[in-house]
Amino acid sequence: MRRPGRGWRPALRIARRQVRRNLGRSLLIAVLVGLPVAGATIADVLYRSADSPERTAYSRMGDADAIIEVTPWAELALPANGLLPMVDMWFNAIPDNQPDRDAAGVDLPALLPAGTVLEPERRIQSIRPRDGDTVLRGVMLDIGTQGGPLTDHAFRLDGGRWPEARDEVVVTSQLAERLDLLDDGELRPDATVTFDDGPQVRVTGLVVDPFYLDDQVVSAAPGSVAAEYAATLETGWGELSFTGGEAYLADLPAGTDVDELGRLLAADGVGLMPRDAVADPDQFYETGGGPTAYQLQQAALVALVVGLGLLEVVLLAGAAFAVGARRQVREIGLLVSGGASAAQVRRTVLAQGLVLGVIGAVLGVVAGALLVPAVAPLWEWYLGELIDDWTFGWVELVVAAAVGVLSGVAAAVVPAIGAARMKPVDALAARFRTTRVAARLPLVGLVLFVVGAGGALIASRIMSGNLADYGRQLEQLSGTGAYVNQPSTAPYIAIQLAGALVATAGLVVLLPGLISALARGAHRLGLSARLAVRDAARHRHRTAPAVAAIAIVVAGSTAVAFGAGGSAKADELRYTPMLPDNVIRIDVDWYELPADEAVAQLGAAEEAAARTLPGAAVHRLTEATLQFAADESYNVAWLHGSPECDGCAGWSGSVSAAVADPAVMAAAGGGPPDQAVLDAVAGGAMVVYDHAFLVAGDDVVVDTYPADGELVPVRFPGHVAERELAYSGLPGAFASAETLTAKGFELRTTGSIVTFDEATPEQLDAALQAIESAGAWASVETPFESERDPAVLALTAGAAFVTLVGVAIAVSLAAAEGRADLATLAAVGAPPRRRRGLAGAQALVVGGIGVLIGSGLGIYFAYLVWPALGAPDFIWAWDSLVLTGVAVPVLAVLVAVVFTPSRLPMIRRVE
Repeated sequence: MRRPGRGWRPALRIARRQVRRNLGRSLLIAVLVGLPVAGATIADVLYRSADSPERTAYSRMGDADAIIEVTPWAELALPANGLLPMVDMWFNAIPDNQPDRDAAGVDLPALLPAGTVLEPERRIQSIRPRDGDTVLRGVMLDIGTQGGPLTDHAFRLDGGRWPEARDEVVVTSQLAERLDLLDDGELRPDATVTFDDGPQVRVTGLVVDPFYLDDQVVSAAPGSVAAEYAATLETGWGELSFTGGEAYLADLPAGTDVDELGRLLAADGVGLMPRDAVADPDQFYETGGGPTAYQLQQAALVALVVGLGLLEVVLLAGAAFAVGARRQVREIGLLVSGGASAAQVRRTVLAQGLVLGVIGAVLGVVAGALLVPAVAPLWEWYLGELIDDWTFGWVELVVAAAVGVLSGVAAAVVPAIGAARMKPVDALAARFRTTRVAARLPLVGLVLFVVGAGGALIASRIMSGNLADYGRQLEQLSGTGAYVNQPSTAPYIAIQLAGALVATAGLVVLLPGLISALARGAHRLGLSARLAVRDAARHRHRTAPAVAAIAIVVAGSTAVAFGAGGSAKADELRYTPMLPDNVIRIDVDWYELPADEAVAQLGAAEEAAARTLPGAAVHRLTEATLQFAADESYNVAWLHGSPECDGCAGWSGSVSAAVADPAVMAAAGGGPPDQAVLDAVAGGAMVVYDHAFLVAGDDVVVDTYPADGELVPVRFPGHVAERELAYSGLPGAFASAETLTAKGFELRTTGSIVTFDEATPEQLDAALQAIESAGAWASVETPFESERDPAVLALTAGAAFVTLVGVAIAVSLAAAEGRADLATLAAVGAPPRRRRGLAGAQALVVGGIGVLIGSGLGIYFAYLVWPALGAPDFIWAWDSLVLTGVAVPVLAVLVAVVFTPSRLPMIRRVE
């Protein structure tokens, strides 16, 4: 009785011998198979390590077992859903009843098991340290225990020591560098930090926040001088408290039943958030029972990318594998002459694909796992976080390895079929019979291509009507400050992707016939080119996969490059400048500072700017404001837009109402107001710059909300003035002070603008520095610049790599199959350079056809997708097209010519 798998044993033994005998070629195939496996391994490990539930919990609560909060309520009711009260409040709502106690008066340790370690929550405070005469912004003061067992998730010592005295602090490296506290990367012994209107403290060490590497923070211990200073500011916030009570991190004794403890604490008004709820919050609320449309769209996109990537591997590895299969034809002949059947021959070749697939998969997983620490610094820089532990998703890695093995086997399928069809005499003689060069196009491929490309075109014409309107609206409203609602593009993009996939499949099937059709006109070419084209047509089995692989990746990179150009144009149309040229806006913190201090600070900043800039003129912004009914705070009054602006989703912020100062109006309107505008202001009208703000005829409406919360519209007679651009940093409506106060608005100074003559970059930088040194902050317009999309660069590099690899494989395979022909040419007098010329011509044929077809297909589908991007015109990515379509094929030809030997040894032709 025959045992299962017995026929594979000799095939696997032969495969292992072939791998050892041809290490270079085997390594190439294994690398091609292993590259996507390594990429999948790296991606999976990085994603899981940066987004694991345990890491989520550690970032919020370190190594603590629970977050405990003494709430302002004497008792917390147990919810009917079975959750702990704090978990239920986190995902639903806090109690409706008013607080009835002071949380600070509760003796929490008495309510907890003996041996519980409590760590009070950290308090964060925004501060302004001084660097000489300059006041720095964007700096935080952290008050909390330092160097404790439950605080290493907050800060870790990176140099120096933790504070020991009350007047000592530690700072992050970014802040130390900004304050010039470092000497050759080390903290200076005399380093100090001075708070604005506060004490000066000594810096004893450098720390790093593992989850916010770029933060600029001063860390101080409770009871320190810095903590006392923070208490005077009264604007700090906690990291853990949720209900307004006192929160702690708790390290509970071993064996504590956290759920039971949470229920007991609820009776005393203490909430407990277990670590599981922080690590995996999804388990505590309903997710809708299925994936969302966005998740399905993302999954489809990932599946498409992965599918095309595997197709690339199969095509390239299959072409490379064919080299080995063709070079072992004599061994195949010996097998056949010894009685081996066609199935056994196929099995022998497939076994090599299996062995190389296993080797490639193992190499991919191992290399990916080893490369993770190597790319960790780049990944940490991208995330802005440290990654301490690497998490491996073994199920995903096994799946990736299995796919790698299957791709190795799939790559060997076509060579295995070809080897099984060889006649023993041809195999023993290492002779390859070729089919007649025919220009027949496979019907299946033609149908697939027409259905994919034509169907996408028809769908584009049917569905692109509203998308075209969107592009025209973007162009029409560009510079007005109006946002435009973008239509849903998911169905449109999905249809185009499906069409591209079907058309690509048809193209792969069509390629052998296309190459044959090209060879029909080869008699008009030179000798090297004629030989290269005819060789490609006769051996379509190995030319077509290489050309298809190149065409697919070039099509993808071209489409993305053209799409990125269209998206950049749409972003440019959406962009609203903040300020005109030669204008600076100055703002101060009106909410944190007393009114007299804020006015003094604004005046000092104005004087500093006026001293620095040529021809500077300062103008105060006085805007109409509304006071909130519940407190003393206020807000700027915003205009109500007209529903007649089809597609407008709002405005960029330049629609606040201000007192009609002619100088401010000149900056906002792009020129001095004309007499008609001044007359309208004097007549009690509100001047606007867009007809969309005229509501119900010629009125301008400002929505107000009195104490009862009901909306009350305030109407003004409207007057529309002309301007070319809207500015988001300037008011967009003006009326006289008398008109605004008569309507019940309070006029407040909200900032200043400084207009100036042409200034050098050095003068402008000095003015900005002087304004910040006065404690204010300055805004100035920077020209819009579209950033180079990294995806375009990555795909262009990938297209170049695949083109070079595909050309190298095709030329190598042609050399393996045409060795006897080249020897014959040399024997009849062909010069040695003929070999290099033929290799260059073969490289040009394979690379040129692949790049030409891929570029055309990519441009076609980029044109179909163009309406969804919002660009009113089709944007040509000439730089990417020239690089991919010209430079890469030329480079492939040069590589083929340089690395091809001119002379080959003579061999015997066996007939």
